[in-house]
This record gives sequence, structure tokens and C-alpha cells, in this order.
Amino acid sequence: MNAETKNPSPTTETAEITSGNTNFYMNGRHMLNTPSSVMISSSPFLNDARIREWTATESLRRNGVDYPLLFGMMPLLEGIWAARDVAYIETLFDAERKAKPHIDAWMSEGFLSNMTLDALSKNPEGSLGRLLHDYMVEKGLSPELAPQVLNDPNLRPKSGIEYWDFRMSQTHDFYHILGEVGFGVTAEYFVTGFVTGNVFKHFSPELASKMMCTNTLIMFPWMTRCMLHYGEAWPVLWHNITHGYEMGLQSDCVVTRKFEEVLHLPPAAARDALGMKGFRGPVNSTPSSLVFGEGREIF
Repeated sequence: MNAETKNPSPTTETAEITSGNTNFYMNGRHMLNTPSSVMISSSPFLNDARIREWTATESLRRNGVDYPLLFGMMPLLEGIWAARDVAYIETLFDAERKAKPHIDAWMSEGFLSNMTLDALSKNPEGSLGRLLHDYMVEKGLSPELAPQVLNDPNLRPKSGIEYWDFRMSQTHDFYHILGEVGFGVTAEYFVTGFVTGNVFKHFSPELASKMMCTNTLIMFPWMTRCMLHYGEAWPVLWHNITHGYEMGLQSDCVVTRKFEEVLHLPPAAARDALGMKGFRGPVNSTPSSLVFGEGREIF
């Protein structure tokens, strides 16, 4: 049984059912007995202490210099990988490939980029590739966020969800430039919005939810933190995620496109070439990102 998707049949007896509370929503709580001596749930995500720690901490804390933004992310990713039912997710990919030839072609090719900083520098001023190059030089970054691909050009992912993870790590930064939102923390929500909308438009909802699991667990706790502590940043964050989502729903299946084929184009022309639709104009995400970072750029 797929623990991620299906609720397992109860194997324990119901001890009592709460009732009699004047607040009707407090009634109907089934109290279950269990022989387990530790926390246990029908959700593999709740069962994992790494995911619980990330979700609670990242939802509620402030942003301090003592605790970097992504400090707890590696344990979170390990928890997500452990909680995934990879075999079941692969059946969802198989069904999608049978129903949609363009998805099958995309996954059959399994394209992974080996682009380098030097290659990006050869694109014209103001182009998608050159803008990414200039940003990375300024921040001391690498264009390859999955370094195992550079280390092994023959690397092939072992599953559909692993391919999705690799490819998203390679294309992520392009969305910042295509959306003309900059690279601050609140700008990340344009990427989240667009990719979420695009995936739910072009893939089955169940598979889309699996594809967006990692992004959701990373990004949504920051939304809660923003609302709790950094209200001045919220309007831009919300604009970016909703604008991105609307664009994702309107656009062609951009998440399967080769961004490497439009590196020479300026953002507007690249959006047209990729089939990105519904763009309403650029947004300066820097001021709101500085509010979120308590005066610092923390992403």
C-alpha cells in the first residue's frame, strides 16, 4: 500500500469517541489504542523527526544571523527521500507516459545539462544566459546545482522522481530571470508559483503533488514565518506566488522544455519561445527580501 497516498486501514481498536462538547467541531475525535512506544501516524512525513523539526522550526522562527536560511535543509531532504514511496510514484510516471506522448518523449530522452559558467558568458548582453552568468559571478555561484552531473556526464537518474529533482535543480534559476523578479527570498515564490501551476496543469494531480513535495516542504513554512514576523514582505511574496501560479496554468508545458536552447534570447523573447504566458510585468523583490532577512540578503 502506498503510505504517501492512501490511508491505511486502522489496525487498532477505537478506545472512545469524544462527544458532548458544546463546540461541535470538538466532537467525533476517535481515540486509538496502539502498542507502539513512539509517535506513529498514517503520514510518513509526520513520522519523520527531521521533517517535523524543519516544519516547526522554519514555520515559527525569526531570521537570525545565528541560523542560516537553509541550515536544516539537508536533514529535511533526507527525511523526504526516506518518506517517499518511489515505486508507487514510478507507477504514476508510467501512467502519465502512456497517456501523454510528449511526457514520454521528455522522460525517454532524460536530458541533463552540463552547462558551465564559461559557456553562459558567451551569450549576448541582456540575454537569459548572460544575465544568469552575471548574477552567478556576482554571488560566487555555480550554474550546476546538481554537481554529480558535471562529475559524471553519463549519470542517469534511477527513477522518474529523481530525474525531476535533478532537472529542476538545473532550471530553477532561469525562472527568476524569466519572471523578472530578481533573486531574493520573496522572488523564490514566483518560481514556486509558476512551477506548481505548470505541473498541475500538465500532469495528473496526484503525480503533480509528488513532484512538488520537496518544494512545498521547503517553501511553505517560510510563508508562515513571513506572515508571523515580516508582514511588510507579505504583499510581494503573495503577488509573486499568485502571479507565478496564474502564469503556470496559462503556459505550455514549460517544465519539460530545454531552457538551454533559448540562452541567447532576452527574457521576453525567451518567454515567448518557451510558451510562458500571462506575464504581467517585472517586480522588484529586493526590498521585501531585505525585510524578510532583517536587513540582510539571506538567500
